Amino acid sequence: MELASLSKFFNEVVSMIMSLGPIIAKKTFFIVLICLTYNPVRKFVEEMVNRVLLSRKVDELLVNFLTSFLRIGIIIFYVLNITQIIGIEATSIITILGSIGLGVGLALKGSLSDLAGGIQILVSRCFVKGDYIITCGVEGTVEKINFLYTKLHTPDNKLVIIPNAKLSSEVVTNLTANKERRVDLVISVSYDTPIDKVKAILKEIVKSHSKVLQNKDVFIKLIKHNTSSLDFGVKVWTKKGDYWEVHFDLLEGIKKRFDEENIEIPYNKLDIYQR
Repeated sequence: MELASLSKFFNEVVSMIMSLGPIIAKKTFFIVLICLTYNPVRKFVEEMVNRVLLSRKVDELLVNFLTSFLRIGIIIFYVLNITQIIGIEATSIITILGSIGLGVGLALKGSLSDLAGGIQILVSRCFVKGDYIITCGVEGTVEKINFLYTKLHTPDNKLVIIPNAKLSSEVVTNLTANKERRVDLVISVSYDTPIDKVKAILKEIVKSHSKVLQNKDVFIKLIKHNTSSLDFGVKVWTKKGDYWEVHFDLLEGIKKRFDEENIEIPYNKLDIYQR
């Protein structure tokens, strides 16, 4: 009797497998097919969207941000299709995802703040890719804005990652937002140097530099009687891409010319008198 019952059970299992086999094979085939098409479809859709947005001169940072949202949308689309093939109703999945999303949202309030900060940065357009900014105690060139953080590259090629929530609430100084920048220098000379002579030399050096904008105001004035020096302010304008070249060229040129004219640039020293 027991052998008959066991034989009947195995027969029912085999019968069920035989009846479900084609269905399982069919569903497995479609799931594998969907998984294989994910990467090609994602890349194709992203490239098409990027091409359309960039052709309409949409900022590259905004394009990257929207592409990240698009990628998540594609993943959700594929997951819903796979669950439907398995036999799980989409409404049930959406309900479960909603419950999970609520719990995750409460647990990741900081990350949601970063996401909101990223959207705020892109909408306000206070900087774009390639701008050189100072913020949060660091400075560098804007490389990319992701969901949760912004990437900067420092002049010495370090990668700085700033959470978007912090960045959106901090003061941002954009050094390259405008086409022109002013180079400000303070040049010190000893008290026994004639003021007019120093001004004439500084003016000559400034006028001879090809990348100083001569159509803009040039400021060369004595600005301070310092403890052991006369301090002259030199303020000239240049294109933003030439800022550092002009800055360093002027410093070097002033030092060389002062050496030729025997003009002393004061430095800390201690005079000892023997009595």
